[in-house]
Amino acid sequence: MLVDPPMEQLADKATCAYELAVLVSKRASQLVDGAQPMIPDSAANAVSLACREIAQGKVVGVEGVLKRNEYKVPLTREAREAAAAERKAREAQESYRRAAAEADVVTTEAEQTEEAPASEDDGFVVVEVEEAPADEEA
Repeated sequence: MLVDPPMEQLADKATCAYELAVLVSKRASQLVDGAQPMIPDSAANAVSLACREIAQGKVVGVEGVLKRNEYKVPLTREAREAAAAERKAREAQESYRRAAAEADVVTTEAEQTEEAPASEDDGFVVVEVEEAPADEEA
């Protein structure tokens, strides 16, 4: 149960309870994803911290729909470092894939030049199959 800040203090920050719940949810989600807190507080969880930020007026709701690339949320140092490490790992993996693909192409080309010329039948054997007479059943 949320007791700090009181619900009466939060109710004034939004036009309805649904809007307040969405605002708290979005800010808590940003905090969980690594956004920097706007107040120096060591709240027990992200929801409590989001409520305290809203109560102090640091976070406000804005009418309209913003796409994800239209707003920026400052990240903590740990979140920036984690994102950089993930990006570096993806780049290394992609580099490895490209090198493996190039090595496979080179190996395949080398194998093709070393092989004996293909025969006229290209490795296929032609077998003539006689059709069996269909049983006539009435």
